[in-house]
Amino acid sequence: FGANWKEVNKAAVMKCDKATLTNLLLSAVRVMGKSKETLQSAAECYEALSEEVMLHQNSVIQLQDVLLKSKSEQMEAVQTTVKSEIRSFSDVVKKGCEDRMTATQVKAAVKSAVKDDDRRRAVMVFGLEESANEVV
Repeated sequence: FGANWKEVNKAAVMKCDKATLTNLLLSAVRVMGKSKETLQSAAECYEALSEEVMLHQNSVIQLQDVLLKSKSEQMEAVQTTVKSEIRSFSDVVKKGCEDRMTATQVKAAVKSAVKDDDRRRAVMVFGLEESANEVV
């Protein structure tokens, strides 16, 4: 029959003698035995790999949990900072609005600045006579 198992059929088996049939049967038993061993080994490997995958999945889940907690803490810290900064900016704006200057205070400040500026421009020359109609 050779290596091609598809060639085996009832007519071909009927033509074989007892010794050939015995050899074929022994070969078939050996092949089935090796197949069984291979399948058992594959099943054991599958179980071991399945357990390993489950362990790794648990590790991934735990790491994701740690990551989520860390991100949550970071978000809380950012929210706290934003709230405090908004409050402090709000306080500055309120204080700035409470300390408004009146029109009189603004005029006095402007006059003072102009007066100081005029003094800086004034030049005195000693020994020079002044005339009454002189524009300063």
